[in-house]
Parts: sequence; structure tokens; C-alpha cells
Amino acid sequence: MLVVSREARARRLSGARCRAMGDTCVAVAAHGYYCFDVLVHALEGGAVPAWVAPGEGCHVPLFVSWYTAPHGRTEAKRLRGCIGTFAPQALPEGLARYALQAALHDSRFPPIRRAECDALVCTVSFLSPKEPCRDPWDWVVGVHGVYVTWHAPGGARLTATFLPDVAPAQGWDKRATIDHALRKAGWRGDITEALRSELAVERYQSHTATVTWAEYVAAVRHRG
Repeated sequence: MLVVSREARARRLSGARCRAMGDTCVAVAAHGYYCFDVLVHALEGGAVPAWVAPGEGCHVPLFVSWYTAPHGRTEAKRLRGCIGTFAPQALPEGLARYALQAALHDSRFPPIRRAECDALVCTVSFLSPKEPCRDPWDWVVGVHGVYVTWHAPGGARLTATFLPDVAPAQGWDKRATIDHALRKAGWRGDITEALRSELAVERYQSHTATVTWAEYVAAVRHRG
């Protein structure tokens, strides 16, 4: 169970303010450092250090992504866990919750171990509200994330999302992104133009901050 100290709940970063991106907060490196704080203390025990990042009390949809990048080479990073929500989360509690969910409870991966920490990279994504697309192609690769919904034969409601950085990182165009979203949602049948035309697609943007383990360690030393 995550233990958050009374100090962590009460302390605010002096002069910090939540900067707006639409209705969301802007992610900064300190949010990534806090995710590392939460993970390290979950693995080692003890209370999480005091919150020292902007935005305490803000409510924002968010995702936390963990990667492995040996020797801090972020260009070679590989996904290690990613979980988030479009329901606005209060900071810092929501960020702490999803930092641990992504690190320890992403069903695609085994839980992160303490021995892996020195190769970890953390990306925090704060999301703008979703808005409906006019059609499945009414979005821009590298600018928007997509949230795809489809009512499959038999009545099953299939949904999937990709954050804005996924399509360019994978080299996907719009069609490939939509098709991969359908597969991610669980559809194993043919993907036709008629099927694509039935999709409800929403788009959103994100503001991200990425920090490496080495940057986190340096920040901890600076905090004293």
C-alpha cells in the first residue's frame, strides 16, 4: 500500500502555479521526478517524499509511461509499462496512483524491479479534453492522440487509444494508426473501408515531460 506522508500532502512548492494547456496542467520534469519518488519508495518501503512540483490540487487526465533505456540512451528506449486515464485526476494523488499502476500492474509486462531502476525513463503526459473528429482522418499525426470506439457485430463496444507520440515513433500514418487501434481494442476480423467509416474517433493533445534515472538522481542530490 502506498503511504503518503502528512508533509507530502500539506507542503506546496513555494510560488508554483498550474499553467494551463486548455483545461489541463503543463507537465514538467518535477512531475517525472515525483513518479520516480513514488516507485522507489514503493519498492524500498517508507513514505513518499514531499510533493515539490507545480500543480497541487489541479485535476487533469494523465498517463504515466515507463521505458527502459540502457545507459540513458532515450533514442533506444523500449516501453516497460503505460497506464493512464481520461478522467481528471487530482495532483499529486492521481499521479502517484498511475505511476505505480504503470510500473507494477500493466498486464503486458512483469512488474518493474528495483534492479531495473537505473535504466528507467519516465514520461508524464497531461492530456487536453477529447474532442470528436468529423471523420476517422480528422486529426494530425504527431499532434493528436486518438481514441477509437466501435460497436462490433454482436454488440461488443471496442475502444483503444494511442497517445500523440506513438504514431510517429512507430512510423505509422493515419490509416495504420486507426487499424492498430482496432487490433489493440481486440478486433481480429478484416478491417475494411466500410468498417473504418463506422468508427467514432476522438482526438486530444498532450503535454509531456520525460526524465531519466540519472536526471532523477541528480535532482534528489540537489534537493539535499
